[in-house]
Amino acid sequence: MANFTHFANSIPGRIIYVEGKPFRWLGGTNYLGIGEHPIFNEKLKKGIELFPQNWGSSRKNNIQFAVWDDLENVLAQKHGHEAAALCSSGFAAGQIALQYLLKQFPQATYSLAPHSHPAITTFLHAPFEGSREAWIQAGILDQVKILGTDGIRTPIVELFNFEWTQKLLSDQILLVDESHRIGVQDIQINSLATIIQTASLSKAYGIPAGIILGSKKLIEEIKKEAIWIGSSPPNLAFCYACLHAQEAYDEQREKLVENVGIFQSELKGTSIQWAEGHPSFCTDNESIIQRLEKNGFKMNQFSYPQWDDPAIARASIHATLKKADLIELSQLLQE
Repeated sequence: MANFTHFANSIPGRIIYVEGKPFRWLGGTNYLGIGEHPIFNEKLKKGIELFPQNWGSSRKNNIQFAVWDDLENVLAQKHGHEAAALCSSGFAAGQIALQYLLKQFPQATYSLAPHSHPAITTFLHAPFEGSREAWIQAGILDQVKILGTDGIRTPIVELFNFEWTQKLLSDQILLVDESHRIGVQDIQINSLATIIQTASLSKAYGIPAGIILGSKKLIEEIKKEAIWIGSSPPNLAFCYACLHAQEAYDEQREKLVENVGIFQSELKGTSIQWAEGHPSFCTDNESIIQRLEKNGFKMNQFSYPQWDDPAIARASIHATLKKADLIELSQLLQE
């Protein structure tokens, strides 16, 4: 297998240096480029002053910090839920929510959509092998108790339509991994079914944490579970920064929306795989990848999710890119 690994000395923003040479960076999932915003950096420095080390305690430790509750409330309200539970990562959030559901309904069928992220799978529950349409039809007709899916397919970009969830019944449950939509697109899903959404906050939000979003009652019950109580909490300094830099997130999101609009308006008719309004795009065309590198653009190339899968070339339009970058990039993709 080809080795595409490069070792970086710092987290790239608009620019990444590879073997001393600068490239405009199109990789990663740092969609909002929040680390480039002065308000976020100011609040992170303040957070480190207040919380200079990690706090790796039980979630029910008698020493608690209001920053966790406050951030949960802000993110729950922002994303249309009654309550939220912060976790140490998006993977932990998915697994905690899933194990809670499997414990509550041990005899229930759990059906996973094709290409679902490992965060919402187990070794006993593999993603559906047919089409997404067939999976949806089976879930509705068979009234499957628990359904699991990603909010958007990744790393190959495919936007999903969730109108079908309006056909689900009130006793059904939909678990959605929103790691690649949260903070970038609207994630609200309208359905009679119980909706639980989990996500990594290390992508658009840029902090080492995950979150479970749901009803007040459901989140209260999850917080009674040993798997949540025994899990490590997210880093306090980064939670403080996220909580107090919401203005910065809003500004970066506006920049991202503008950048994506400029870029995608030029993509019509190309072979590039992309989803309306989402910052990521994919290609397996080696000549395109080489052309971008020759002209100073660097994107991700890696095998995923299995180590021996064919390498996927994935790029993202970040909020930190300049309009000139976007115009040049779109022209290169048109050739």
